[in-house]
Amino acid sequence: MLAQLLKRDFLLRGTEKLTQGIREQEEQHLKGDAEVSRFMEEAGVDAGDLRKAREELEQAVRREMSRASDEHEDEAFFPRDAALSLAQSALQQFCEEKRPGNISVAERGAIGGGNVAVTDEKMDDALADFLSGKPPERGLWDRYELLDIGWANCLVAIGVRGWRGRHPFNPNPSVPFKISNRARVVLLSDWASGLPRARKIGEAIRDVLDEADAAGRDRHVIHLGDVYYSGLPREYESNFLAYWPVQSKEADAISSWSLNANHDMYSGGWGYFNYLLRDDPRFCGHRDASGTPSSFFSLENDHWLILGLDTGYHDNAVFDAHDLYGGQERWVEQRLSEAPGKKGILLSHHQPFSAYEKGGEELLRKLVSPLRAGQVRAWFWGHEHRCVLYEPRENVRHPRCIGHGGIPFHIPGKPPAGVAYEYNQGFQGLVESWNYFGFVVMDFEGETIKVRYINERGVEHHSEEIHKK
Repeated sequence: MLAQLLKRDFLLRGTEKLTQGIREQEEQHLKGDAEVSRFMEEAGVDAGDLRKAREELEQAVRREMSRASDEHEDEAFFPRDAALSLAQSALQQFCEEKRPGNISVAERGAIGGGNVAVTDEKMDDALADFLSGKPPERGLWDRYELLDIGWANCLVAIGVRGWRGRHPFNPNPSVPFKISNRARVVLLSDWASGLPRARKIGEAIRDVLDEADAAGRDRHVIHLGDVYYSGLPREYESNFLAYWPVQSKEADAISSWSLNANHDMYSGGWGYFNYLLRDDPRFCGHRDASGTPSSFFSLENDHWLILGLDTGYHDNAVFDAHDLYGGQERWVEQRLSEAPGKKGILLSHHQPFSAYEKGGEELLRKLVSPLRAGQVRAWFWGHEHRCVLYEPRENVRHPRCIGHGGIPFHIPGKPPAGVAYEYNQGFQGLVESWNYFGFVVMDFEGETIKVRYINERGVEHHSEEIHKK
């Protein structure tokens, strides 16, 4: 990821320049400009696609400008907005494919203890000025520049089209997957940024997988969602699969799972359903009885039932659904009622509640029956880029936010009421303090699960036990 694209002000200026370029591109197309029309045809977009993309970008900039920004967004801006995320994706691809000579590797942001705080890549001044400098007056684009920026415009238009026409949802769950009573399950969330410290997480997970193999445990890795920026196939390849700790040749030995989330849906979920779940053999467990990819799944042994939920899918223009689409709540109730001798562990991307943000009420409403019945012992989620262990709530003994897998964030202060533990270890950079990324290791031992919280350096910073009774 390029340093400038992670700066809020730069991205807003770049988005405005894209918008102005789309407007002029539309005008030239209507005038019958053969060259503009030709590259639009080659890209597979029409004037309607451009118009919709322009409208979405204009609205996104207005939304963002009306929102109070956080202090860290000048270093690590990952907007929860489909249009802005698609603009980031398009500008990143433009730089990598059209201007690779203008990209250099350089330490970005605060560096401490050998850590690159955010990213180690940046564009040079000439490219940065082209993408974010003041747009020319209407009608005064240099011919080469208009065609150049038009290529990126087409990428945005394709992304917006995918977002507005999202992939169909499969209402059928994946076939239940058996794990042993001594399984090792690794959880991580909000990881697929491809940033240097996120890659360290992949390496640290590889170590605990090898450790489990030596101990004779079966192994399973579950990502709780978010592939940045927009869940495009090329981002699954470059930010997710390139660093996934399970190799393709190990697909039969180590199971891999990934939840759907908001960033995965920003391009309509096509990369998630059609590229990751359908095409990569490591994620072959995501299949219903007919072999069709499914976004919700279950893993179980004699004592425990792990249910992976899709809280990211939606059929309207909202960005963060915090909901269960397609009747998943009925599936949860059915699976738990059919296994009265087991306790449930829920996995989701979005939070059922939070001490820091809103959202989750609909999840709690739809799952009120199994929660009240005490069938859910633990719930792990991401979305917020923190590691927060909450005190028992909603009849769940172990509610846990573990969204600190791959997005830079600042070391938190004193945790608010209701928080039993919040991870606040990290390193001091040139200006700011940054928190370490991390993941979770669950070792199943019959009716007990031993849980370890491990940071990007492979250091355990917290542990606990989850008991069936």
